[in-house]
Amino acid sequence: MKRHVAAIVALITALLVVDSHVDWVSQDGGQLLEVNGQRYDLRGWAAEQTRAWQSNCNAGAPRATLSPNSPTAQAILLAIQQHSLPDSRSARMLQLLQQDGWSVAEVAFDTLNPSLVVLRLQGEQWRVQDRAVWSGSTAPWHSGDLVRRYLGEKAPALPKALLDCVQVDPQRYGPGPDGLGPVSALGTRP
Repeated sequence: MKRHVAAIVALITALLVVDSHVDWVSQDGGQLLEVNGQRYDLRGWAAEQTRAWQSNCNAGAPRATLSPNSPTAQAILLAIQQHSLPDSRSARMLQLLQQDGWSVAEVAFDTLNPSLVVLRLQGEQWRVQDRAVWSGSTAPWHSGDLVRRYLGEKAPALPKALLDCVQVDPQRYGPGPDGLGPVSALGTRP
């Protein structure tokens, strides 16, 4: 067999092998990379890498990480605890960031899933933005990217710099410890 024919046959064989193991699948209006039945949110992973590289979440940034004992943090926690009674009464603060009259709080509950809650200062009162609350799993999507996109769409006036600095814990919300972890076609971790 001539070399160019052998090279073409090898290339076609390689493409067929890759095609039988790798595919793009549509789910929930997006695309996931599927390798041997495991789904990966490549777009979400890349967006999170870019966000982490471009965002400025150090101590000199205009966002404030609030102490759980500060009066503002206590007022925000009280607003969350009174929002969806009786289950919300057990809310405990996990994370709290604030900027320009906006706040994003992560809270844990006794009977509800952990949640990321967007609040806005209206007059002297912190108000939960009803539509801008995330709770539950993001699987098979990358947790940070999906949650940030969702909260940004539901609260479009929320400062992007604040939203970029919210830590979305993939252990609580996502498919894997690196956010790119494999998820089976059924949406569960292997």
